[in-house]
Amino acid sequence: MKYQKFEFDTYNIYTIKTDKFKNCHMEITFYDNAVAEELGLRNFLVDMLSHSSKKYPKRKDLVIQLEELYQSYFYGITSRVGNMVLSSFIYDFINPEFVNDSKFLENVLKLPFEIIENPNVTDHAFDERTFKIIQKRILSDIESIKENPTNYAFRRALMNMDQESISSKSVLGTKEEVLKITKENLYEYYQKFIKKSLCNIYIIGDLDMEAVAKIINKHFHNNCLKNHSVDPYVENKIRKKEKVIKEQAHFGQNRLVMGYNLENLTDEERNVTLTFFNEILCAGGLKAKIYKALREDNELCYSVSSINSKYDNMYFVYVGLDAKNVPLAIKLIKKCVKEMAQGKISEEEMDFARKQLLTYLDVVLDNQNSLINNYTFHTIADVPLFEELKESFKKITLQDLKRLGKKLKINFVYELESKGD
Repeated sequence: MKYQKFEFDTYNIYTIKTDKFKNCHMEITFYDNAVAEELGLRNFLVDMLSHSSKKYPKRKDLVIQLEELYQSYFYGITSRVGNMVLSSFIYDFINPEFVNDSKFLENVLKLPFEIIENPNVTDHAFDERTFKIIQKRILSDIESIKENPTNYAFRRALMNMDQESISSKSVLGTKEEVLKITKENLYEYYQKFIKKSLCNIYIIGDLDMEAVAKIINKHFHNNCLKNHSVDPYVENKIRKKEKVIKEQAHFGQNRLVMGYNLENLTDEERNVTLTFFNEILCAGGLKAKIYKALREDNELCYSVSSINSKYDNMYFVYVGLDAKNVPLAIKLIKKCVKEMAQGKISEEEMDFARKQLLTYLDVVLDNQNSLINNYTFHTIADVPLFEELKESFKKITLQDLKRLGKKLKINFVYELESKGD
């Protein structure tokens, strides 16, 4: 694989040339520091922009055009990552060498910029019909969170941890925030979004990347000045004593979420050691310490998982279990974390985690989306590329894990109690 960077005044293009895949994948990523009050607006806007445009005013018009471009696929997604908000327009299209059309590459590459730069707007307001479609869909997504016990438990746990923290905010926004959005103020936000957001474009495929960069520069008229920095990390409050929260909901079993602060991590710890640490503690399936303690040794729970939220400087453990098992589960999870900090990790556990992570990296190296995701965070947050990660995982020591273990500080214990109906 050949990595290249093409730098322009207001954006950069990052390319990966490889003949591994028959199709090509492109992501046009607008990113900035997250503003809590604007997350719902941004998510709404990206949905609007990827649904239709001035030239393709209805969704079916855009779908027909994508089909004419040999069934290309285009959509938008917004996500909050720590203190950053990223809005990506994602585009998949066939490798031009399989198409008997000399103009295909230019025609296929110019489409997403036509959509983004020429929204379906009249008199400084988005199209009302499309606006209502998107609004209804987002309100449905917000409501559906209550139907998923895992998502609901995490959302409520973060709200109770600190409702002022950006870590507790959802890109969907609240129902009240979405209902306040109008087609007029959404267009006002569009103008701010285009002018202020930093922008990178990522492309992977077997393409002449110099030609690709020229075509994009011809059709993309981005005018954002790269005049501010983006800080991806959130410093969430650290408590001297853990916060204990209990709430009730209509689910069939209890949900337990335990949140740990990650204190003063180095870049190496955040990007490498923490992943290895998590593999041994919880993410490594049947061999993981928490899984063995809760399920194999004590039969306490139905499910157990973890979230390594490194940009929020947080680490979460999630368990689905019966109410009577909650106290012992909390005790055992704390014990497992403590043992990691004490270095009570066997050579077998170290070897298994290393093997699992290296195997995982071999797999994702054959996945376009994973490669682009890795490249995105390499350029924005200095995350190592996958090949670098492989070498780093080979060098992890017991002392590295012990040092990291001592930087986990319990923040909260959240229990979502089942009402039993």
